[in-house]
Amino acid sequence: MAKIYAPNTEYTGVSASVPFLRGVGESNNFELLNWFREHGYTVEDEPKQDIQQQKTEQSKKG
Repeated sequence: MAKIYAPNTEYTGVSASVPFLRGVGESNNFELLNWFREHGYTVEDEPKQDIQQQKTEQSKKG
């Protein structure tokens, strides 16, 4: 899941359906991540190997 950093580091609330606590939110919705980037937020994506590992773990669970 990608972390989203609000321009206001003290912001706590909901923006574009993503809850923020002290300026940090999380989402894995590609369209929302792009929206946040376009509106001045910093988006920290997960490393690709972590995403692949999650997919592998999920497939093992059935």
